[in-house]
Amino acid sequence: MKAQPKPDFVFEDKEVFKRHWFRHVSRVFISVIIVALNFCMIMSSIDKYRHGTAMPIHMELLSLLFLVFIDVVMLIPMILEANEVIITPEYLTLKLLFFKRRLSWSQVSEFKQWPFLVYTGVKAGRCFYLINRREIKGFDKLAQIIMERLPSIEKK
Repeated sequence: MKAQPKPDFVFEDKEVFKRHWFRHVSRVFISVIIVALNFCMIMSSIDKYRHGTAMPIHMELLSLLFLVFIDVVMLIPMILEANEVIITPEYLTLKLLFFKRRLSWSQVSEFKQWPFLVYTGVKAGRCFYLINRREIKGFDKLAQIIMERLPSIEKK
């Protein structure tokens, strides 16, 4: 029998990095509040138009811009921020706010650490995911494992 080639990168079978449960629960609560704010403000505008007491258009547009700002600045980062990161030799698994994303190492195209932000970015395909370096316990080890793994990925 032919011997199996060993991978260049070797680490333990499974490494799990996660943040405290309270921070995850608080983000779920805040995201539900933001979604409810979106729904209530839109339904309020519709109800005002139905009853003939609509606000001036510039005030309506200002309230919609406020919604877009809150969604972009708060909701999208909360949804794309990892609560738990599981690393195996084959996969990088990110458990996000409402779903789980399992990426093979060949799908991960970039790992970016910005010195002025609390987040680091993992880019895979057309989407990016955020890892909060202050809240994930053992982040330095996680970053080291990802950085050691990425050079073995073929550059496209």
